[in-house]
Amino acid sequence: MISLIIPFFNEESELPDLINDLEEFENKDHLLINEYIFINDSSTDKSIFILNRKIKETKFLKKKKIKIITNDVNMGWCKSLLKGYKLATQKYSLYIPGDGEARITEFLQNYRIDINTDVAVFQRKSMKGRPKIRVLISYLYKKIIGLIFNLPNIDFNGIILAKSEVLKKIELNSKSNFISAEIILKAKKNKFKINFDNYFFLFQKKKYKSSSLSFNQLKIVIIDLINFYLEK
Repeated sequence: MISLIIPFFNEESELPDLINDLEEFENKDHLLINEYIFINDSSTDKSIFILNRKIKETKFLKKKKIKIITNDVNMGWCKSLLKGYKLATQKYSLYIPGDGEARITEFLQNYRIDINTDVAVFQRKSMKGRPKIRVLISYLYKKIIGLIFNLPNIDFNGIILAKSEVLKKIELNSKSNFISAEIILKAKKNKFKINFDNYFFLFQKKKYKSSSLSFNQLKIVIIDLINFYLEK
């Protein structure tokens, strides 16, 4: 029922644990996820080599379910995710980061899909292991968007599980991490049913890095937010 989309860039340290998590999930429930779409955003480290090696070693992860796409140039997380959405063939689309912070065995194992829910948002239970500046930025981001669009205390950077047809109906224009907020806000605007009752814990990375803290990325997020506000 689910296409799992995993964009990644230079995650050679995190991919082994991520694949182990997927294999463990497949061992327990091999029917829920019918498609794994890995989007390699032109990594410059050994990520693609490690990914192929780990997949070859797995016993329960069915190879026919796996698609590995490599971008010719570094497109960024948002464009890679949009590419994954277009490639998805299953009824539902779910994305997780390629850095291993979200483990599907932890948040998807006991989740039961409600056919009446169009978009399910898994909010972060904590920000453990993240730099204080990143925690502060996330807090301010949540508060600002909530204030501008008159929404309650919602995590706009959680994990989103959505009906693929819904993602095709709402035109997504973001070029940054604002895309998660755009999905939620446009789903709400179009009166799709959204569920915010689910949570997940962040797993600490072996090597913490984040391009989203750069001035350029913050600028693109602000531009996306302004464009969305003017669009409405």
